[in-house]
Amino acid sequence: MKKANSIVSILLVLFLLSACAGKQYAVKNANGYLVEMNSSFDNHADPKMTDLVRKYKNQSDSKMKEVIGEAAQSLVKSEGQSVLANFTADAMQEYATGLWGAVDFAVINNGGLRTTLNQGAITVGNIYEIYPFENRLVLLELPGRAVEQLFVAFTKRGMEGFSKNVKLTLKNHTVESLSIGGKPLNKEATYRIVTVDFLAEGNGGMEAFNQATNYTGSNIILHDAMIDYIKKLTAENKKVYAEQDNRIEIEE
Repeated sequence: MKKANSIVSILLVLFLLSACAGKQYAVKNANGYLVEMNSSFDNHADPKMTDLVRKYKNQSDSKMKEVIGEAAQSLVKSEGQSVLANFTADAMQEYATGLWGAVDFAVINNGGLRTTLNQGAITVGNIYEIYPFENRLVLLELPGRAVEQLFVAFTKRGMEGFSKNVKLTLKNHTVESLSIGGKPLNKEATYRIVTVDFLAEGNGGMEAFNQATNYTGSNIILHDAMIDYIKKLTAENKKVYAEQDNRIEIEE
């Protein structure tokens, strides 16, 4: 309780100081108190506020139930090569190509995928459940040496999702070979990578992204991009589909 009151007091002081900027005022005293939010407030609901909340809830529920496509099979998040991560990264690359031109590959972390996309009808709500964060698409330009470090980190920490034009061969839990767009990694080249802003900042164990030589941001949230992508597939009479493929190969 005392700690909460202290926080409230500090916030109040900061507000007063901001409001009085440029004026010769001094704060003499500041205090606050805590109001516990419990079920007692439900007994005296404000009718206008109740109507307002109900209005927006109905609108939200209607939007979340909108069917935007169909999954040919369940896309499951898993360790190693994840079918859900495969689909997501491939979709990100195709979507980003429409925004920024040629993109070498896309990266998404498995931690950013929160649940399975089940077989059958896909609703807007399903996509929000899988991609609940307000992560935005970004384009990075990354030196080849940093790209190598990125994939080496994947093998040590646990595999993340990347698009299908990357071929990663592992042997004894280390990178045996890495090719992008059908060509061996060139450590002296610069690669254009689409990911989300959270990862681009080096979070999620992706410190290699801190070596980016260029950063192009956007206001496009990942779940919105995925909704648009699935709608595009539906308009082309295609279902959502992904599979385990040879983007990751393990040699004995």
